[in-house]
Amino acid sequence: MSTPRQQPGLACEECRKKKLRCDRRRPQCNQCEDSGTACYVNEIRSPRGPKKGHLKALRNRIATLESIINCDQLNPKGIPGQGDGCLQIEEISQVLSPPQEYLLTSTMSEVSTISNSFDDSPILPTTPPDQEKEISDMIEADLDQLYFDRVHPIAPMLHQARYFFWSHRCNKAESHICLQLAMWAMAAAASAHLQHMRESLYRRARAKLEALDNDIEAASAASLQAAQAWLLVTHYEFRYMGYRRAWLTAGRAFRIIQLAKLHEIDRLNDVGITIALPEIWAEAEEKRRTYWLAYCLDRFLNITDEWPLSLHEEALCTYLPASEAEFQHGRPAVTTFLYDAIEDSGNKMLPTFAETIVLTTLCWHSVTFHRITPDTETSPNLSSIFWKRHARLYQMVQQRLMLLSLPASSPELHDPMRLFTNMLANSAVLWFHNIIEALHADLDDQMLLVPLYSAYEVVFLAKPLVRSSFFKAHPFSPMLLYLSAKFLKSHPDSASGSEDKQRRLEELKKALRVLQGGNNLAMNYLDLLESEHSDKLCSLSPLGGSVIPDVQQSEPPFFFDMMNLF
Repeated sequence: MSTPRQQPGLACEECRKKKLRCDRRRPQCNQCEDSGTACYVNEIRSPRGPKKGHLKALRNRIATLESIINCDQLNPKGIPGQGDGCLQIEEISQVLSPPQEYLLTSTMSEVSTISNSFDDSPILPTTPPDQEKEISDMIEADLDQLYFDRVHPIAPMLHQARYFFWSHRCNKAESHICLQLAMWAMAAAASAHLQHMRESLYRRARAKLEALDNDIEAASAASLQAAQAWLLVTHYEFRYMGYRRAWLTAGRAFRIIQLAKLHEIDRLNDVGITIALPEIWAEAEEKRRTYWLAYCLDRFLNITDEWPLSLHEEALCTYLPASEAEFQHGRPAVTTFLYDAIEDSGNKMLPTFAETIVLTTLCWHSVTFHRITPDTETSPNLSSIFWKRHARLYQMVQQRLMLLSLPASSPELHDPMRLFTNMLANSAVLWFHNIIEALHADLDDQMLLVPLYSAYEVVFLAKPLVRSSFFKAHPFSPMLLYLSAKFLKSHPDSASGSEDKQRRLEELKKALRVLQGGNNLAMNYLDLLESEHSDKLCSLSPLGGSVIPDVQQSEPPFFFDMMNLF
């Protein structure tokens, strides 16, 4: 007969504590003998499971509480008396108080205190939480992370380490508080579960900025942080409020940038000292990025609605921004000026943000030069200044487009700024072609192939734009989608057929429908596209064609050497 694996009886307390298998040998088990500890067996064990009658008592308490709720619904003014068949205050306190046999750590006096805490005073409604109350540390951390994950890629002007350095200070300057509130408003708008906070944060940010503007002589009124806050408020208003309101707000940001002289940062700074000190370089780079973000915004507004420029180029002396990795890691790098990069088009690819600036400038120059061109320029005359200039700018755009082209499997398509830059490069080709058509130039089918391919490329780029979070999409992405859709509607492709063109149009409309959930511009452009409001191919106004009339100028507004360009 085989020996049993363990002796009958109870396991010792030491083995139970260490969760070891006890052989239950007496007077000392093997585990305790090996470890040299006392082997003690507790013969009194409490029974498992709830005590007898406990479940029945819980059911009775639930039934009693349900009757209290029913009585309260019948008579909301107070708890009725005995004649109404409902419980009195003393009975309610007995029901709500836990049974004494289950209060393992409470004394009888504590139980009495709990029971007597229910008096007959009326229960007042709780005060609704204040909309302007302080945000918890956890929510603040969540908003900061959301900003740098979803907002910063399309507005890359803040240095993350510098922000976290001052954001936790107790005595922050008013301009820093304004910037932080504007960041949080954009972050809440980019989050599904924090949407309820965005309007309150926006109002607080704008109110503090307006109060700061009232004291314009203060140093913080024209600070870098005030300009950054106004730019973020402008982006918020473009997405969720009126187009004209956002334009007026953008003007405030532009004026502060002019007061702070951000257009001539590298005229005032010693480049050698800046490169030698990473902290100083990071601060200067943040100023550059703030200026260039406002610069692009100013050009987009001028292209779409012909509203006058605020940031001119005649005194521009600020380097293009460095790469995002160099900026965030504090690795000083010397970049180039804008027009040096334009003249060097096609030789090397710039950082993504710098590419966006160059392409925006090329598009703006072409559109502006078209506006001041006399009506006699209606045919491609090689000796004409307009056509020579137009051809050179068009060549620059095509060279940059070749550098920016990406395969379908490229991971860079998930970068919001890179995606927008590629869409902008292809849309620039459409801009140039539309300008030629607006001048009634004779075009053959071969000249239509390049812009048609660019329109198809925008359709291709719209797919990753739809697949990714629409919170990360650039606020002016709807303008580029609308331009491509408008081009496809007015230019049939004889090779692919009408069904293929209609399918591509539907893909662009689908992208606009997705974006309109977080961008009012997408909704406006979608309405324009479906209503076919504007007949001008070059018109991109989301206001239904309400634009400022063209102003004829005697000299073209270009401030770099014409001979170098041609």
